[in-house]
Amino acid sequence: MNVEIIVEFIKNFAEENNCKKIAEVGIGFKFDIAKELSKYFDLIVVDINEKAVEKAKLFGLNAYKDDLFNPNTKLYKNIDLIYSIRPPRDLQLFILDLSKEINANLIIRPLLNEMPIKELKLKNYKGEVFYIKEK
Repeated sequence: MNVEIIVEFIKNFAEENNCKKIAEVGIGFKFDIAKELSKYFDLIVVDINEKAVEKAKLFGLNAYKDDLFNPNTKLYKNIDLIYSIRPPRDLQLFILDLSKEINANLIIRPLLNEMPIKELKLKNYKGEVFYIKEK
C-alpha cells in the first residue's frame, strides 16, 4: 500500500469533484493519509474505537467516535467525500449507505482480492485499487 499514491488519488478526486469537507471513516490507528489530506481539506476522522479517536486527536486531527452500522448522520453534515482505507467487507455496504444518505462521493481503498460492491466503480491508479461512487 503506497500512502503517497493513495493521498494523490484522493486529493485529485476531491479537487476534481469540488469537495471541500471530507471524512475518513474507520481510521483505526493509521493516521498518515488523514494527516496529509488535512493540509488541503476540512477533514474529520471517525472510528468506533475510543482509543483510536483519542490518538487521532493527539495528532491534531478532528476525530469523532461513531458506529458506522448505526451512524450519527449529523456528524457528517456538509461532508462532500467519504473515504475509507481497507475497511472490512461487511462494513463497506454500510459506508456506501451512509454516502448515499448524506449525498457524498465515496472512495474505498479495499483489501486485496475483493470484488467491488455492484454500485461502485473499480478504478486502478498507479498500481493502487479503489472503488468509487460519485454523487
